[in-house]
Amino acid sequence: MKLESYFAAAASQAEQTQMDIIANNLANANTPGYKKDILSFSALLGEIEHTDMSQGPIRTTGDKLDVALSGSGFLSVKTNHGILYTRAGDLAVNGSKQLVTQDGWPVLGKNNSPIEVNDVSQLRITSNGQIFDGNNAVNQLGLVDFPPNSLQKVGGGYFQPENANVQPQQANNCTVRQGALEQANFNPVQQIAKMIVATRNFEAYQKTLQDASNLDSQLITKTSG
Repeated sequence: MKLESYFAAAASQAEQTQMDIIANNLANANTPGYKKDILSFSALLGEIEHTDMSQGPIRTTGDKLDVALSGSGFLSVKTNHGILYTRAGDLAVNGSKQLVTQDGWPVLGKNNSPIEVNDVSQLRITSNGQIFDGNNAVNQLGLVDFPPNSLQKVGGGYFQPENANVQPQQANNCTVRQGALEQANFNPVQQIAKMIVATRNFEAYQKTLQDASNLDSQLITKTSG
């Protein structure tokens, strides 16, 4: 019975982790460019949490400051923690007329320079990321890419290389669509269904543990008597 309890406890913990991951995914269902996390299992490594970097659906917004990236690539962003990378294209313009993220971090252009926009009404961004202020070309989005499975989440929709030796490369298979946003890359209904399964499994394992505890208590009582 102790072996059964051990497996039930381990499985219960795995289901709890699964529920936490799904809950975080669902909390970001409306976050532009969000990439869902997945829990998988390996006979050698046990539980493995990784991020699904697949393309999310693209929704038209009509906002000139929204950009969706189609294909493999990231926007470069200058933050207090160095240059980070994101797929969240719901941009804004700050008081210095710089193109920034919703967190206020400058989006970088060529040579990692901030992008200045004088007149948002005249803003035009081409499919290769070139930025026009009216008829004047002012900069180009610093679109970069990385080898598969080389990035890690750092929170807030930002990524950085897991290994400091991995350097960004020019994104050659990325198309920019102005007036649109990439949505989270999962179906909320499917995530809710997985949550229900994980919850039921968790409850079943907890019942197994409770039954084992009750049996141990009975045995102790009989032995004492």
